[in-house]
This record gives sequence, C-alpha cells and structure tokens, in this order.
Amino acid sequence: MGVAEFDAVLSTFEGSHKVHNFCSGLRGKGWGCWEHDGESWPLALDPSRRQGAAFAYRSVLFCGVHRSVVLRGQEHLVLRIAGVSFMLHQIRHMIGTALAIAHGLVPRDTLALALRSPLQVDISPLAPGAGLLLDEIRWFDLGKRAEDLAFPPSAHAAAEAFKEASLYPHVAERLASEESLERFLGRMRDSFGGAKHYSAADYARLRRVNAGLAEATSRRGAGRAGGEGG
Repeated sequence: MGVAEFDAVLSTFEGSHKVHNFCSGLRGKGWGCWEHDGESWPLALDPSRRQGAAFAYRSVLFCGVHRSVVLRGQEHLVLRIAGVSFMLHQIRHMIGTALAIAHGLVPRDTLALALRSPLQVDISPLAPGAGLLLDEIRWFDLGKRAEDLAFPPSAHAAAEAFKEASLYPHVAERLASEESLERFLGRMRDSFGGAKHYSAADYARLRRVNAGLAEATSRRGAGRAGGEGG
C-alpha cells in the first residue's frame, strides 16, 4: 500500500464516530448478539437506546500522514491525529487498525462499518506506544468560537525544530533498540496482536448482520417519527 492510500485509510477516522472498537474500556457486557436471517454477531453496545451510546462517541478533527522524515538512514512517516478528546489506547488502536489494513489483514470497508455499528468488531491490534507524542494542546472557547490561548508562529517553529533535532531521533533509536515495531508487525501477521482473526466468510457474515441491524434501526426510527408526528 502506498503512502497516499495509507493516508486515505487514516482519514476514515475523521468525524464523530463510535470508538468502542478502537479503545479500551468502552465495550458493554451482556448485550448478547444481533440476529438476522439465521445469522448472528456479538453486540458491544445497546442497539436499542434512543439517543444511541453517546458515551462511546469521540470526534477526530484530522487523521493522516503529516510528512516523512529520514532517521538512521530510513524513511519514517509522521502521522498527525487531532481530536476533541481520546479514550484509553484509542490512538494506538487506530494506528494498529490502519497497519492491519495496509498489510492486507483487514478489508478496508470493515473500518467504516466498525466506526458506526454497535457490533463488536475486533480489527484493532494495539500498536506500540514508542512513537506516540503529545504534540500540542489547544484550549478552545465554544461560546466565543475562538482559542483561549494561541501560540505565536515562532513558538511553533521552535517546537518543530526541537522535534527534528531531539524527539524524532530519540523515537527512532527506541524503535530500533527495542524492535517494538518489528515485533508488533510479526505478532500482527501471526496472531493479529491478540485481536481476533476473521475469515472471509466471517467478514461476509458481519456485513450481512450489520446491514440487517441498520435496516431494523432505520425502521425503528421511522416508527418513532411517525408516532411523534401523529
């Protein structure tokens, strides 16, 4: 997979989505399975809640390839992810999913399905945290629609220079010495890093069950709208 295609995969995370399949601690228990035409799939959230599982939603403002840097003679991609808030391990699971898709372990369309469905979809191995950096925090006043604190361009330039001179080389050294990325990719290929492998037949069943769930949810919403209108 080329850089442009990988960037397109990452951009799928942009917007407001359910993230229960891409973090730790959000999946509910005891919801059973959704049944459709004699097939079933495990549920992670309650599909009957009228307002939906609001607690499971998070907003990602940007997710993509920022640029490339050459470190220790190898090209590395700098990925940038910006959001309103994140859940435990969410970013690492997001990157793990994108890598699983890039390596042909997960069908690309399953990512969008897992972001909007209450079903439990295990496609997000936990990527190593060695390369994860908190780059910037912004304080935004929604009432004023303006930032409470804005850093001058000179501060941003100084931060970029520091990352280039110190942080990026340090990350590359850690990744090389610990071999965390290589070990992660090896585990992902062999056993999906602890996440569950699905067969082609499983993915096909997932799509069918999810389509049935979406249809039932749409009918339920139309019924409520008709009842309220009457």
